[in-house]
Amino acid sequence: MGLKKCPRCELNYIREGEKYCDICKRYMKGEADADSVAATCVECGERPAVRGNELCAICLREVRRQAGLAKLADDLPEDVAMGEADMDDLDEEDEDADPFSEEEDED
Repeated sequence: MGLKKCPRCELNYIREGEKYCDICKRYMKGEADADSVAATCVECGERPAVRGNELCAICLREVRRQAGLAKLADDLPEDVAMGEADMDDLDEEDEDADPFSEEEDED
């Protein structure tokens, strides 16, 4: 029981009684390789991923949009950008002013 190279691809070894290797048989049947099968998006898990990327087109567009917004936020001058301290001040002001504390006249 000896091995010989596949006559079609000359890469894989086959047994003496076989005509072609398993890979060549799959290729001739028309089955797709594992590499050519579309992967699923790792973010949403619903749509096929873009070739050469782990994300689908919609999630990739959203990631790029978020990165662009983050870059714009970083480019804002300090007097325009609100920090966490400014947001805390706003929260405290909102707690002090109760919109439902209007006094109603009772007749």
